[in-house]
Amino acid sequence: METLRSDLRLAIRMLLKKPGFTSAAVLTLALGIAVNATMFSMVSAFLLQRPPGREPERVAVVTSVNPAPGSQADANPVSAVNYFAWRDANHVFTATAAADEFRTVSLSTQGSPAGDRQRAEAGQPEALRAAAVSPNYFSILRVSPQVGRTFADSEDQQGRDHVVILSHDLWERRFGSDASLLGRTIRLNRENYTVIGVMPANFRLLGLTPQLWMPLVLTAADQTAAAHQDRSLFLFARLKPGVNLEQARAEFTTLAHRAEESFPESEKGWGVAVRTLPDFLVYAFSIRSGLAIMMTAVGFVLMIACANVAGLLLARAAGRRKELAMRIALGAGRLRIVRQLLTEGLVIAFLGGILGLLLAFWGINFLRANMTFNEAVSAVPLRLDWNVLLFAMAVSLVSAVLCAIAPALNASRTDVNTSLKDESRAASAGRSQSRLRTVMVAGEIALALFLLIGTGLLIRGIYLTEHQDLGFRPEHLLTAGVTLDPAQYKDVSSQAVFVRDVISRLQHIPGTVSVAAASDLPAAGSASVTLQVKGQADLPANQRPTARHAVVTVEFFNTAGIPLLQGRTFTDMDSATASRVVVVNQEFVHRHLSDQEPLGKQIRLDIHGATPAWSQIIGVVANVKAYSEETRDDPEVYEAFLQRPVSSFSLMVRASSDPNTLASALRNAVGQLDPELPLSRVMSMPAVIDRQRGGDPLFVGMLGCFAVLALILAAIGIYGLIAYSVGQRTHEIGIRMALGASHPDVLRMVLWQGMKMTAIGAAVGLVLALPLPKVFEAMFYGLHLSEPRLYFLVPVAIVIVATLATYIPARRATRVDPIAALHQE
Repeated sequence: METLRSDLRLAIRMLLKKPGFTSAAVLTLALGIAVNATMFSMVSAFLLQRPPGREPERVAVVTSVNPAPGSQADANPVSAVNYFAWRDANHVFTATAAADEFRTVSLSTQGSPAGDRQRAEAGQPEALRAAAVSPNYFSILRVSPQVGRTFADSEDQQGRDHVVILSHDLWERRFGSDASLLGRTIRLNRENYTVIGVMPANFRLLGLTPQLWMPLVLTAADQTAAAHQDRSLFLFARLKPGVNLEQARAEFTTLAHRAEESFPESEKGWGVAVRTLPDFLVYAFSIRSGLAIMMTAVGFVLMIACANVAGLLLARAAGRRKELAMRIALGAGRLRIVRQLLTEGLVIAFLGGILGLLLAFWGINFLRANMTFNEAVSAVPLRLDWNVLLFAMAVSLVSAVLCAIAPALNASRTDVNTSLKDESRAASAGRSQSRLRTVMVAGEIALALFLLIGTGLLIRGIYLTEHQDLGFRPEHLLTAGVTLDPAQYKDVSSQAVFVRDVISRLQHIPGTVSVAAASDLPAAGSASVTLQVKGQADLPANQRPTARHAVVTVEFFNTAGIPLLQGRTFTDMDSATASRVVVVNQEFVHRHLSDQEPLGKQIRLDIHGATPAWSQIIGVVANVKAYSEETRDDPEVYEAFLQRPVSSFSLMVRASSDPNTLASALRNAVGQLDPELPLSRVMSMPAVIDRQRGGDPLFVGMLGCFAVLALILAAIGIYGLIAYSVGQRTHEIGIRMALGASHPDVLRMVLWQGMKMTAIGAAVGLVLALPLPKVFEAMFYGLHLSEPRLYFLVPVAIVIVATLATYIPARRATRVDPIAALHQE
């Protein structure tokens, strides 16, 4: 212990003697540690936090596996029929609950005693995310309400289901944390619900953000054969003692095969996936790949920073060679020398870690302020927690070893006799030390090039995706979501009347060009349906062609700006009593009709809960992307709203100028028709697209910053090595110049040293970067990367930066005075 204290005192004393060296080393490491700790705060928040409840790793989540290829095809919901069958037939779970996590309900201002006064005074209802769950949902998760109780077993029956549990956020925001709210009623979807509980503030499941929970009511209709196609439930279950996840997967695979054999029309090809609750939440949130790339990038930055500090320590050890030789001559063992130099590295890393944590604190605040692009991300708290602190400590220790081990081992091999005899150049670096620094700097260049190419590929891929032609005109479009509740709009005729009336009102708003309604906004995702084409072979349901499906009003194509290519679009004559008609897109004609003449052909859509009927194709429109970041085109079928009214849809208003100026008028028009009907997501279409992109701009910007930081650190490493080499070779340069070498000769000699090192590093980095396009395409579904120019431009940029970094010390070398250099001997 006394020896350690002695080493620390000596290390601190030696570092204080060289404040410039110490400051440079500490700052370099602090930057590397800071970016790593900042990014790791996201890993801690999104990947390492345990879900609420006891033993969440013993909770399994059961999902369906869609046979059609797609993003997260194995995380689809389960049908109610399979829920009942699998709940009763399995032998691996103590209990199973079902949850419909993505419902929307209307909360009226009636019954809001406190909180959100502005909304209450305005008399506006609010659309809330809700989850409908089995009564045993909370007991399976083993969570308890902060106030009140959870659902009783009988409260999932019709007539007894008008009870609700609030989230802590809703209770606090809308009701002012009023404890007397328990037992009172609030108005949801125009019906009274009794508040029976409030969940604690820490009850959050990653990616699931309901504001309230209602009982899941399943009826006899949910157990029919036709209900197999209605997949909307996630199953949560607790494993029996002694049962592991593999056993559960094996049993549910058998149950899925049984369902496939019993109902081949709807279950053919469908499988089942079973994951632990923590694994499912992380997988469904789709952030693991992005975080892996970010952590790899900052890891490279740290490695480059460590290589720079190691280079500084090598140079410092070379300058102390005579001192170290004297200590060895006086009896100090080589292990003692290694330990002393490692201690100096540890002190530098410790100071870098403290400064890095301070910088990381600011970085985490920056992330928290900018990660507000959707509710699910905003709900995850980013903070400097114990995970981040422990990670920063571990990174500091690793940095100390990476920075100091090579210089320490190199210095411990000092030749005592040679070092003590030589008064000047003996203190210079030997060939092995020079080679070691050259390898380090070449490695920095390789890592920087690899990181720059990877970043360039991602930025280019995302840029092309975000600037592609979506197939419609999103500018000047205002959108709003509407869900008509069954209490007021009991049948399709009342739904059609409401849509007709609201469109009529909106058309009279000054500044409105046209108005439409659609079951799904363009490029915002839509459901897929199976179909049959008249005249083609009648295939089983699981083998039928599929297409995306949307229900739209007459002015939809004009309002959205989707070009008509053939035939006509819908008119008011395409009513419920007229012959059924559809409009299809180009990709539908190409894929399902083999580019034959589409007009007049008939298709039949398999719509759950609807009577199958043949519809005639009356028009062909241009392709519209299913999502704003989707690169492929999918077949799509449009039906007339008057022929198939839906209760959930979006309003679209094309404005003559800024669409956001019409938002208030849009709310007023809907409020005049139905004061208790809330609007959700009132925003411009460009804002809708920006929400889909999520944090892409933020993360691409950060990735670009990390790549530039890596390049700057690599340039500093090149400059430091060449400058040090010139300083150590001053005597040699003086001799060369005394023997007739010109200034250009010396300049070329030094530049060649830097270019040779750069070429080796660039070649290694280029080889490492060759597989990156395929790696990224495997990690990110639908992202196609092909940018060969980057493999030329980035190495050229690296060479230019390296040339500039080498040129400064090279110019200094040409100014060496031969006489003064020779006098150094």
